[in-house]
Amino acid sequence: MQVDLSATVWTAVGGILVFLMIPAIGFLEAGFVRRSNVINAMMKGMLAFLVFFPIWFFVFPYYYAGVLQGGYYPTGQGVGVPMYIYAFFLGAFGAVTLALIFAGAPERLKFGGWLAFAVFFSAVQWPLVSSWIWGNGFLYNLGRYFGLPGYGVRDFAGGTVVHAYAGLAGAVATWLLGLSMAKRAKANGEDLAPAYKEAAEYRRSELPYAIVGTALLFFGWFGFNGGSTISVSEQTGYAIANTATAGSLAGLVSLLLARRAEGLWSPAATIGGIIGGLVMITPLAGFVEPWAASAVGVLAGFITYYGTKLVERRIPIDDPIGGLPAHGFNGVVGSALVPVLSSPSVGGLAGLIYGGPPLWVAVQWLGMAIALGFVVATTAAAFWILIKLGFRASAEEELVGLDAVDHGVVRP
Repeated sequence: MQVDLSATVWTAVGGILVFLMIPAIGFLEAGFVRRSNVINAMMKGMLAFLVFFPIWFFVFPYYYAGVLQGGYYPTGQGVGVPMYIYAFFLGAFGAVTLALIFAGAPERLKFGGWLAFAVFFSAVQWPLVSSWIWGNGFLYNLGRYFGLPGYGVRDFAGGTVVHAYAGLAGAVATWLLGLSMAKRAKANGEDLAPAYKEAAEYRRSELPYAIVGTALLFFGWFGFNGGSTISVSEQTGYAIANTATAGSLAGLVSLLLARRAEGLWSPAATIGGIIGGLVMITPLAGFVEPWAASAVGVLAGFITYYGTKLVERRIPIDDPIGGLPAHGFNGVVGSALVPVLSSPSVGGLAGLIYGGPPLWVAVQWLGMAIALGFVVATTAAAFWILIKLGFRASAEEELVGLDAVDHGVVRP
């Protein structure tokens, strides 16, 4: 097999753009945590690729043997993308997923605990789940078990494999780690000095970091979704245009909802909306027409804004980054819509509204439940072990902040 030069260059560029998103997630987290945890947030962004890539390049050929031919990912007759270029591209998605889980449970797990989880995630958890869908695994071919060959779980660029995965895993970790000191004091009606300290630090939160991180994430997302076509084609154009449309509209809708409800042009709501729109369009980007991307963007703006309020008021987790509503809710909804909205003229498969088989909807949803159920169960087991091993920050360590505890950095 020979190198498909244009596809190889495009895939490499896409991987580089996705790689940029890994430290950008650290910036996003740093903008929403206390000042005494900003360095810890950025260090976790780096830890994601420091651990993931060395393990990934070793295990990739074993997990993805089902899509490789003679050391290439085939793109045509006798041509393809070299195995390790393709591995780098997919590996950037894995490292992004890990960084998102890191960001979804801030301030309460010591750095050594994140390192231990990263090894498990990189060697076993993410390679297994991703190969079930992207490696020609059993979830990709799930339809054959129900008399629907050629159909199964379809996830264009990571609605299930990255975003719903990270949103739910982060929520599980956050729930097991428990509330932060400030949230515990507020829930118990206590008037504690630590609560005052945290409240003061939140007022000085480094929100510009989050704004910069969001802009970098949006930039990298064009490699995330556009690069997932591997070869440049008309589908690539749809993926890029749909990404820009959905992310922008969702941010605008969330901004307007915040203005109507709170009387403010809220930066936090805008950030959440942008990310929610990008997340929801990710599994659909190369499958749908532009009108559908517009509808997805509007829907994501509503889901992110009201989903964030729901988590804050009704769900007993401490999620200052908004990982569950932005990534979890939108990742699940976007993935669930694939067998409904897919256009045969864009991605080759007809969704329900184009006369596609209704059974595909059931197959898609069942496969998502299997994949995400596995993620939730194994993440819960991993964090239960980490907490038992003493990696949960103590009350004193949480008050001081993990910048000082883990990294020896004290900021004025």
